[in-house]
Amino acid sequence: MRKSSWALLCVAAVIGGLYESSFLGSAPDMLDYIKPILPVCVMLFMLNRKSGAYIVAVLSGVVIDMLSPLPGGWTMMRWLVVLLFVDLLSEKITTNRSLYSAVALAVSARILDRVISQLMSWIYPILSGQPLAFEPWARLPGVLIADALIVALIFVSVTIFTKRFVIAVEARRERYE
Repeated sequence: MRKSSWALLCVAAVIGGLYESSFLGSAPDMLDYIKPILPVCVMLFMLNRKSGAYIVAVLSGVVIDMLSPLPGGWTMMRWLVVLLFVDLLSEKITTNRSLYSAVALAVSARILDRVISQLMSWIYPILSGQPLAFEPWARLPGVLIADALIVALIFVSVTIFTKRFVIAVEARRERYE
């Protein structure tokens, strides 16, 4: 990627971190489901921009960890573990670059993130003596739907504007005549 693309990606990661750390706490209930960082990272994997996905996770995770009023969410480390899992899944299981595999990767990333958060909420009080709050499981279906919509929007936009995911099939003349 060019230097300008890296700069734009870093600025977008910081803005995404600011959005998820500050705006979502006071957002109306419907907007609270929209958490774009993980779906964007998944789409960066789909576009073969692995280093960009890791940069987005690190920068936005640091911003969220610094600005969050909650004790030690370890967002950056949690997202790096999730992205390593997504990297493994994208290389070994969902090798095709389709909308279905993108949504499956986003859903699996969000579920793994939630499982790691749950484990941390059990372990953190033992180590530090302070409770660790995390988002309840009842909100997960809404977040998964929002993630699927974000991934679908990005996937279709990339397909329309760059023709990156379009499959070229030669049409035979005698087939339709």
